[in-house]
Amino acid sequence: MNSIITRFAPSPTGNLHLGGIRTALLNYIIVQQAKKELPNSKFYLRIEDTDKERSKEEYTKDILAGLDWLNINYDSDPQIQTSNIKRHQQIAKKLLENKKAFKCICSNEILDKKRELNKKNKINNKRLCETCEKDDKVQSTQNNYTLRIKVPTEGVNKFNDTIQGEISVNNKEIDNFIILRKDGTPTYMLSVVVDDFDMGVNLIIRGDDHLNNIFRQNLIYKAMEWEIPKYAHIPLIHGNDGKKLSKRHGAISINDFRNNGYLKESIINNLILLGWSPNKIEKDEFIKIDEIIKSFDINKLSKSSSIFSYEKLNFFNNHYIKSKDNSKYLMKYCENNKNLNIFIKNDKDKFIKIFEVYKKNLNFYKELENIAEIYFFDNFEINFNNESNNYDDELIGEFSYFIDKIKNWHIDNLKKEIDNFILVKKIKFSFLGIPLRNILINSSKGPGIDEILYILGKKTSIERIKNYISKKQL
Repeated sequence: MNSIITRFAPSPTGNLHLGGIRTALLNYIIVQQAKKELPNSKFYLRIEDTDKERSKEEYTKDILAGLDWLNINYDSDPQIQTSNIKRHQQIAKKLLENKKAFKCICSNEILDKKRELNKKNKINNKRLCETCEKDDKVQSTQNNYTLRIKVPTEGVNKFNDTIQGEISVNNKEIDNFIILRKDGTPTYMLSVVVDDFDMGVNLIIRGDDHLNNIFRQNLIYKAMEWEIPKYAHIPLIHGNDGKKLSKRHGAISINDFRNNGYLKESIINNLILLGWSPNKIEKDEFIKIDEIIKSFDINKLSKSSSIFSYEKLNFFNNHYIKSKDNSKYLMKYCENNKNLNIFIKNDKDKFIKIFEVYKKNLNFYKELENIAEIYFFDNFEINFNNESNNYDDELIGEFSYFIDKIKNWHIDNLKKEIDNFILVKKIKFSFLGIPLRNILINSSKGPGIDEILYILGKKTSIERIKNYISKKQL
């Protein structure tokens, strides 16, 4: 083998989700590894749009945008499967001519009745059409027929999967599936084999939900006397409930993660560690794409399904958000976020201060929308509650007078001055801290008082405190 040829072949019947990205990522990594010794190796993208009713251009754009954002770069332009239909039909005709396929005129009603009868009699027979193949009249018909693959009645269909190991099934368990519909359009089962062969794909890495398709697809390879590629079927990603990741787990488009302010480094870091762990890894599992390409070993990928956790993803994302190397991403994100862009135009320095203070607990950039809003209110109003009746207003007034004299309005100095104030007043910090947070940002929880004052600035901080006192006196 002088090259490794892989492909990622999503259907544009929905947005690109985490499972698809993981599949694309693994194909990309394997080819990047191979190119070091086999420079002719390729990673292709194929859009499998043969399901015309459900395929939409918007989903194709979503797929392309997601791959582009994550820098999962493919070789050459994407192939559109429907553009190759004549080739698929040509192979179907050749299979028929070589007696590897047969015509079938069974209607859906006939097949449904057979299916129901088998179910009623507890007969496990997947080959619902059992007459057309040997009916000369049917085989000589010129229209209104489907083409089905011929399947041996004896023997075993087996293959060795890189991840799953050796897998086999008796041929009698395989249905004589349709390869060409009555309207002449090819089915997925035929199209995917023809396209993979024509593209020279010799390694297929995809989800193990395609595992059963191999037995059918291998029949076409053998019937055409084509070399069968190697396979690696990766376990699916599950949610915390152990079920396949879906919308109920919050499985959204990869581009929604981008729009919410997740960084591509965290997505890749999280996905690559689902079912695999390198021998050497940085503290707390942080690993970037260059290191992944150096150390990834598909043979060590677990056979078991992996659990996706938003908590874990947020953990990774927070790490990369805090990294100084990634500070450029914040401004780039804000350019495309209408609300945050307004804050930056209003007062960029204040916004940067908010980010620096809150980033230690930030899961993704979009959270800054609600966080920043409280600091940018022009007509801020405190939410009075029962607790505010117990505040020491005299102490709060003294604190306002105290901070008005502070000249060095920086976090370090503010913290020192506040500590001195508390020491002189001989009070617990919470006695002052809780009321001040509520007065300044309408929350009893949040960053340190010194940090809040630093963000708001002296003028606004004093204005909010004085506003509280005047309203309380009414």
